[in-house]
Amino acid sequence: MDKKILATESLDEFIDALIEMHGLNPLNRYLLNLLFEIKKDIPLQTKKFLALCLSLLDDGNTRISLDKAQFTAVWTKKWNGLVTLRISSTDEEMSESNFATASDFDEIISDGIQDILTDDFSAIMESRDSDEISVEDEFGKPFVLAKRPSGKHLYFTKHFDAKCVIEKSAKKLFKNGHKPAGDEIENCINKIASICKPFANGSSFTIKNRQAEAIIRGQTENLVITGGPGTGKTTVVLYILWNLLESHSEMLDWNIYLAAPSGKAADRMRESLIDGLSRIRDEKKTGENARIFRKLNELESSTIHRLLRFSKSKGGFTFNRDEQFPQKSIFVIDEASMIDIEMFAALLEAIPEGARLFILGDPFQLPSVESGAVLGEILKVKSGTDFSVKLNESNRFDDKSNIGKLAGEIKLVAETKDSANFIPHKFTGSGALANELDGNISSSPDTTKFKDQVFFRRLETDNATLSKKEEDKRIDLFIAEWARDFAKLPELAEDIHPDRTGTEADDPDHRETARRNEIWQLSLTKRILCAERRGLRGIENINKKVCSKIKSLWKAHQKSQGEAVEWSDTGYFPGQLLIITKNQEMFKLYNGDTGIVIFDGNTPYIMLKKTPSRINDEGTQRRDDFIFYPLSVLPEDAITTAFAITIHKSQGSEYNHVTMFLPTRIGHPLLTNQILYTGVTRAKKSVTIIANDETFKAAVTTISERDTGISL
Repeated sequence: MDKKILATESLDEFIDALIEMHGLNPLNRYLLNLLFEIKKDIPLQTKKFLALCLSLLDDGNTRISLDKAQFTAVWTKKWNGLVTLRISSTDEEMSESNFATASDFDEIISDGIQDILTDDFSAIMESRDSDEISVEDEFGKPFVLAKRPSGKHLYFTKHFDAKCVIEKSAKKLFKNGHKPAGDEIENCINKIASICKPFANGSSFTIKNRQAEAIIRGQTENLVITGGPGTGKTTVVLYILWNLLESHSEMLDWNIYLAAPSGKAADRMRESLIDGLSRIRDEKKTGENARIFRKLNELESSTIHRLLRFSKSKGGFTFNRDEQFPQKSIFVIDEASMIDIEMFAALLEAIPEGARLFILGDPFQLPSVESGAVLGEILKVKSGTDFSVKLNESNRFDDKSNIGKLAGEIKLVAETKDSANFIPHKFTGSGALANELDGNISSSPDTTKFKDQVFFRRLETDNATLSKKEEDKRIDLFIAEWARDFAKLPELAEDIHPDRTGTEADDPDHRETARRNEIWQLSLTKRILCAERRGLRGIENINKKVCSKIKSLWKAHQKSQGEAVEWSDTGYFPGQLLIITKNQEMFKLYNGDTGIVIFDGNTPYIMLKKTPSRINDEGTQRRDDFIFYPLSVLPEDAITTAFAITIHKSQGSEYNHVTMFLPTRIGHPLLTNQILYTGVTRAKKSVTIIANDETFKAAVTTISERDTGISL
């Protein structure tokens, strides 16, 4: 969008240009047209301003400040990011001079705010004097204009109502807690150790003090339990549930609901609880405790959407504020950072006062794809009420973890909002095809004391700016080296037979099972994570390069063996990694599930490994067989290549080795603290960050914040 389009008298041209800049969801064109039909006398400048408001609401904000200085600051950051994104995502060489500047919008912003605050917009906006849920019917006005001493804000009505629901429900469900005494903590730690099997080396299973605090408080309080990867949030919940059922036998007849915003997250929570149950001593599962073990072992998990039971006939959820869940219920909600404001509100208002509720999450990960950042907001309690426990010791990232140190430093900047003094830790970094970063980030002389590694790579040489063509060549070189570890995928895939069940009759020598496990483990060893979808460093370009390289390596290998390779015309090849991008409820496949392409003749299948089932009668954990689905039964837009995935899609996953491509331009909207933290914490053994020192520091010190207006 240039200055000419900005000043156009055609609203359609203005909206088209904003959509082309990826600054406005195309669906919002219809909402704008509807608004202008309802109120026909809106001046052109104000119409353009309302388009800017919808653009900011598209970013996950649930309210927009109508203070000119505040609006201008938010829009300036947004517009500069859009320009940067447009330049980054195209293969052409472009300059910022091709675009309007943020200051060119000044007149639109001034006129729009003044008009909305002084003219009569009651046809499309409802003024609210208090934070109360709308009593109007479903055909109510789309916007709320909230005028408070703290400022004037424009909300979508649905978001304002959701905010009010969350505030009201949270005050009912969460009460002020207490800190347990030292002897209570010690007794809890000893009790958990007594019911759990010791490790192979004879040492006891020992929980941390904060975990014990949460377990103790969970006996009498509803809690929000936060912590990073490996801090044991689901471990805490398991022992909260165990102790509750042990101390209150009547709760054995209560409903226990396990839910998460995605099917994948729900399955992971269930898997984690089963892992915890497998640690409990056999003698603790018998007698009076047999019912406790059986109840927890038989729990199922679901998405929050399925838990609330959407009804087409009702046009809403079956469980709601008028028809709540039974009071004798316990709810465990995981990955709460991913829950948007409307779903959070729908969940809380369906839970009756008196039920037990445990919400788990990491507020420093990426927020929900839809509007809001509710987990972070409800933790900012202004009333002084204490209903949260923060787990701050990670079993995965301890004092010998470079990855943990880096993640901690990234998180500290987000916690303190102090970026001026950020000096990254000295990590290891070396290797071919890339140079170490200069400046503050360098290699450490002593790597032996660390159990994992952090590498920094830049594609530039001598801090020179690369042309698009030069950058693409350097990415080619990097991918050529990276893909070598996956060169064996086609060979392994060709030896797997989808028609075999994996049972003893079909696989008496266990070779088929061994081959499946081998390729599955190989597929999980490494992944490329990208902030962007398009552009040279986006998943589309990188996946294309990885597939091409693996196929060429396999062809070369077969040629050296005197064999020819003929790929099918399906567009897939054996060993190709795929990810589900849309839920397929019929097959219990969920957004984020990954699999491997296996052929049966000329028919491509996707092979996946199902979530572990409950513990069997022998007291051991049984894993379900691998499952296969013909790719023809899945919609084409519900599946894509997964050697490289977006950092958003990686949430909740773990890989031994992660390579992360960061955007190349300062001010890019995806060059943020949350993006970096989420990507880094997906790695278990090593993480390689492709960035230079300026873009890396910009990512750490740029904290993306959403304005939701929630106040507790």
